[in-house]
Amino acid sequence: MSSGTEFSAGFTGCTVVANTSAKTGRFRGFVVNSDAVVSACLSGATNLMTPLGLTGVTLKQGIYISVSEDLVITSITLTSGSIVLYNE
Repeated sequence: MSSGTEFSAGFTGCTVVANTSAKTGRFRGFVVNSDAVVSACLSGATNLMTPLGLTGVTLKQGIYISVSEDLVITSITLTSGSIVLYNE
């Protein structure tokens, strides 16, 4: 596990998501590859949609969304678009 001062996007690997199935794992953040709408984003049982400002918005290509060092994204589901998730 990396701390916030040690994390570098891509250093621990990444995964492309381009479908509407839930992707699970332990992720520190993501880059939007093509304009995307997120329908669910969790850290364990904690819903991250409102805290990250993801509710009801289209994320434009190129934006990077990260979580604070005390959280990880454990599940994310897209309605549309594609993202690159960065492993913890």
